[in-house]
Amino acid sequence: MENLPTNPFEISRNIGTITQINPSTAKANLPWASLDSAKHESGSRIGAGEVGEFVFIETDAYAVFGRITDVRLPDSERLTVEVNLGRDIETHPIGYIQLLSAIDLFRKEVCQGIPLHPRLGSKVYSAHESLVAWMIDGGNQEGLHINLAKLPHSNSTPVKIKPKHLFGRHCAVLGTTGGGKSYTLSQLLQSIDEIQGKVILLDPTGEFEKLGDNALHYCIGAQIPNCEEVAFPYTNLFERDLFAIFQPSPGSQTPKFREAIRSLKLLTCAPELGENGLLNKANKTKNAMQQAEIDHAAFLTQPQVHFDINKIAEQLAEECVWPSGFTNRQPDPSKYGDYNQQDLSYLVSLISRIEALISSESLSCIFSPGQLPNLTSKIDDFLGSDKTILRLSLEELSFEHNARELITNAIGRHLLTIARQGVFQENPVVVVLDEAHQFLNKSIGDDINKVRLDAFGLIAKEGRKYSLSTVISTQRPRDIPEDVLSQMGALIVHRLVNDRDREVVERACGDIDKTASMFLPTLAQGEALIVGVDFPIPMTVTINLADNTPESKDANYDKFWGV
Repeated sequence: MENLPTNPFEISRNIGTITQINPSTAKANLPWASLDSAKHESGSRIGAGEVGEFVFIETDAYAVFGRITDVRLPDSERLTVEVNLGRDIETHPIGYIQLLSAIDLFRKEVCQGIPLHPRLGSKVYSAHESLVAWMIDGGNQEGLHINLAKLPHSNSTPVKIKPKHLFGRHCAVLGTTGGGKSYTLSQLLQSIDEIQGKVILLDPTGEFEKLGDNALHYCIGAQIPNCEEVAFPYTNLFERDLFAIFQPSPGSQTPKFREAIRSLKLLTCAPELGENGLLNKANKTKNAMQQAEIDHAAFLTQPQVHFDINKIAEQLAEECVWPSGFTNRQPDPSKYGDYNQQDLSYLVSLISRIEALISSESLSCIFSPGQLPNLTSKIDDFLGSDKTILRLSLEELSFEHNARELITNAIGRHLLTIARQGVFQENPVVVVLDEAHQFLNKSIGDDINKVRLDAFGLIAKEGRKYSLSTVISTQRPRDIPEDVLSQMGALIVHRLVNDRDREVVERACGDIDKTASMFLPTLAQGEALIVGVDFPIPMTVTINLADNTPESKDANYDKFWGV
């Protein structure tokens, strides 16, 4: 068995014989399954008929790979396991095996599906740990690998995965609280660092403050120890983001707000039309303004906020004019009329709200950045540096006025924009979004000013072709859009006890079925099921513990209660 870690059909690992075959399952006699404990051979553990044990079934040219999912006694023997002192009772355990994949013994490669089914009487062998680990990555041991995990019953058997199989089609880390998601993210970050990759981490809780020497740490919203504070100026936003923040009401406020934005953008291109940074329309002719709109039509239709936001409240008042003026007491549509006080009265509440929000402390990182560096420039510097991790802490960024959601979505949008420009083609980047349920499958604003948080969904759908991958982590898979979850080529699934969460995972990934998902509620802390399009089989592993583990902020009841 050259090029294979070991022979899948070692006689000492023979544990049973096939008695029944179906397209996806097999039934076998497992005579050793009634032993009090597992067997050991040359330091290797042999379950010899345990639920969850991986096995090989011998055929002509293939080693069919499967997993034992059910072990039982014939009904006629079910009482033989009762205590019978002084008597030796012979039992005949039966096992049911889910058929997962196969090894082509001539090509020494993993096959997709079952090319040749076993026959009645085929021998069943307990799978050696090294061969199971070899199969996880399709038997391909060349090139870069991430040392992500080990097999649960063999701490000395590493599970190594090629980066393209883990990140090439995006990755999701799922599991209930306490299952080990954060520790898995830490190990992924460390693994990317070890192979000199590039990763951008959006850290909503601030728990990943320890990431090693190759990490850059930034914070937004307020200063945090050992982090450089940065800003995300409003010029990085889109016009629709402003509508979500300022919430103009339908009717007169929304069209006037849109006109004020257009006027300030026009002044950016043609400042000679204005006075003191405002476009005064009252009693002014329209010709020069209309010609400027034609000359700068391409700029005016761009969604970016390229104008002085501090003038928006005053410009709203300048928009409150009659659409036509008078010349020699005759209506003149070539000029604007005088101020319309009735329109202005409709805008008083919006003007007050804008002035309050622009001066709000919780939004100062957007509207009053001062001398703080722009996060986008820090991202550009990171891409050109020898650092491997950029972490942005969002823990001090306010939830007020949807600032956290808007900024996170805008960061994803910025990354996708520069990805489309080819920035990552020779420098692939992985962006990690922790607590993804806070930012995906959500809309902010009212029905009129609704903004969908779709940036990371778009990265999942099209980022791959631009060498921009994403890793999303969440404890609530049911809150992630199924069209986004279905784009995840690799799933690292920790313990899931909620039926709806498991059903979402099953629908999103065709490689996991009811049988495999039945193991999810029983996974121990740190254990995970790895499944995906580039993995021939769903596999349970124990994630390695990173050198720098996250700072989990659990309540210390023993210390503060009962004193």
